[in-house]
Amino acid sequence: MLVLAFILAFFAESLPLGPLYAQLHPDFVALLILYWALSSSQVLSYFGIWLIGLVQDLVLGDLPGSQAISLVLMLALLYGWISRVRHLPSWEQLFFVFFLLLAQCLSAWLWHAWVGPIRWHSSLLLGPALGAALWPLLTYLLDQLQKHWPRRKTP
Repeated sequence: MLVLAFILAFFAESLPLGPLYAQLHPDFVALLILYWALSSSQVLSYFGIWLIGLVQDLVLGDLPGSQAISLVLMLALLYGWISRVRHLPSWEQLFFVFFLLLAQCLSAWLWHAWVGPIRWHSSLLLGPALGAALWPLLTYLLDQLQKHWPRRKTP
């Protein structure tokens, strides 16, 4: 199920719906990583998240490493608070999700600014805000999918 979810997240990231969608859509891959980290009892690998970020860079045609580094930073920030955030209801988690998505977005923007000139625009704040607003719905849907998805039996 996780692989399918990431394929759908990459697809949602790369939809050709015009420049407004490209600037305003939430980072679905980052939202999925946050959900995965909060709902799983296992600690996610920074290397694995870095590889997912490199795939996202390739899918988006982005500067190599910008998404990879920003996703690892976002996960590191989450792990600093995970024991507190994990036990909150999803509507309260959305404030932490906004902060983490904003940190991820700004670190990717700083990576671009370090490489070359780039302008600040207010849409950098709207993507994380939309992602945080979608967080309760996303967690509900993914929780329901996990309940009904057949799991493999381990010997």
